[in-house]
Amino acid sequence: MPTLLRREDALARIRQEGGDFACLMCALRDGSFGPLFLLHQDERALVLLPRYVRRWGHILVLLREHRTSFEELSEADWIHLARLARHAACVIERTLIPRRCYLASTGSSDGELTQSSTHIHLHVIPIFQPDDRPASVFSWSEGIYPGDDGELSELLACYRSNWLMG
Repeated sequence: MPTLLRREDALARIRQEGGDFACLMCALRDGSFGPLFLLHQDERALVLLPRYVRRWGHILVLLREHRTSFEELSEADWIHLARLARHAACVIERTLIPRRCYLASTGSSDGELTQSSTHIHLHVIPIFQPDDRPASVFSWSEGIYPGDDGELSELLACYRSNWLMG
């Protein structure tokens, strides 16, 4: 399990690692923002473990095409993302046995921020504490957990075995 890192330190690290990008999700998709811990990929989407998370075990479902509004998103693409997010939540439930999972599509009106990008994507986040609320789960104000390659690879291996179970 990674160690909690202050928001300011995490943002500085992200800027240092990622350089300048117009879209964080496109940078992730293209592999230009560090190594990808890819759980699943197909012609429409990627399912991956983000390196910086508020809750350990977080899975990101990312549309390949750069779409910034639900108006631009086809119904077929939305259904595909929703199916992948549901499957990711089932994998988290089988693997980590959380109290529940939060699913959210967060967007940003303030440019590219962590957990908030204009690019359509879904977060699947395990919740372990009974007092966890969306305000604390989706905000980095209390810090984040940056996974190192070894921790993320270990979690990915566990998730992959459960991903194939259907």
